[in-house]
Amino acid sequence: MFNIAICDDDIQTTGQMEQLVQKIAKQHLVEVEIEVFCDSNSLVGAVKGGNGFDIIYLDIEMEKEDGISAAKRIRQCDKNVLIIFVTNYENYMRESFAVRPFRYLVKPVNEHAMDECFKAAYDDISNDDSYFRYHYQRVSHRIPVRDILYCEKNKRKVVIVTENKTYELYGKLNEIEESLKTCKTSFLRVHQSFLVNYKHVREQTYEFVVMDNGKKIPISECRRRVISEQYCFMEVPFYVNG
Repeated sequence: MFNIAICDDDIQTTGQMEQLVQKIAKQHLVEVEIEVFCDSNSLVGAVKGGNGFDIIYLDIEMEKEDGISAAKRIRQCDKNVLIIFVTNYENYMRESFAVRPFRYLVKPVNEHAMDECFKAAYDDISNDDSYFRYHYQRVSHRIPVRDILYCEKNKRKVVIVTENKTYELYGKLNEIEESLKTCKTSFLRVHQSFLVNYKHVREQTYEFVVMDNGKKIPISECRRRVISEQYCFMEVPFYVNG
């Protein structure tokens, strides 16, 4: 499932783009969920509220706030979402460089241009380190896997910790461990209650690991030998206390 936002203050444009995206996604057998916004404040509020969009089609020339200003606010809380600017002109490249747009679409947007842009975005996201997606309290969340430090089992919930934020969901750590095996990042089950991202391990001993945020996580006695052997095959070197 790809979560897509379309933001334009022209209702006719948003309707046309939504239909195009749905048609193209169906042709490529990609399941999408589309949310339409008629002003940038609503879009930015949704992003800040935790809506994890994969792609945002964002009009540059809006009356209340231009798309570039809105993109700057979006980048403050989401560094990874692909922003595709939709514009009547082609002279915004230098001004928009700071917000790292993925592509530009020039109005009126035709199906061929939209199709090429959608395929490029799909390939980029699919070839990235991927995202962990879940629903909690009727909100779709998306966390870049590379940002996860560790997952911790806490009764019926699992807490997912990143450098800047903590998330929680109902689920089983075993299921999350299994789903993360499909991504490029390696996770280690050091304890029945902990699953750690080895790229964020700052220090490792035979009995515990220390994460980038300073969290000290124990290694279960029954797992210590296996964990030590797994580290031998990791790409990133670790400091090991003697």
